[in-house]
Amino acid sequence: MLPTNSALAILWWGAYTVFGIWAHRAVPGIDVFAPALIVSLQEENGQRTAVLAVIWILLIEGTGNLPFGYGLAWYGLLTIAFSAGRWLFEARSYLFMALLGLWLGLLHPVLIYGLSSLANLEVPMRPVLIQGAIQAAAFPVIWFLADHFFPVRLRQDVRPL
Repeated sequence: MLPTNSALAILWWGAYTVFGIWAHRAVPGIDVFAPALIVSLQEENGQRTAVLAVIWILLIEGTGNLPFGYGLAWYGLLTIAFSAGRWLFEARSYLFMALLGLWLGLLHPVLIYGLSSLANLEVPMRPVLIQGAIQAAAFPVIWFLADHFFPVRLRQDVRPL
């Protein structure tokens, strides 16, 4: 039988994933899994975060029409930015989350343009730029909500550098 915390983690992340799928359908172009990945990096062990990242990458790659690589680059570069930023900022800093949101807001159009060019797809960039701006603004808010509602029993202290 699973320990209570593992069952709670599966229930929490499963419910969040279902919510995330609904949110992606309701607001296209906005990633609600990225803030949750940061919460997982802050709170949990690396194995659980890696499993979540793989599931979310497969979901994003499977629902999009771009060649494989957007989700991998998106979450990989987010993880690198988070790890690098922890050297300069407190891991739970609102400023740090706003900067990560800005990073994702700039990264979204760059990845869309690059991957659509590789696939010879013509993508109008104006909506993609708007999605990037919305992603930049929404990231810290979604992170705050995900962090606020994350179960207390699953929290671990943020590990020192």
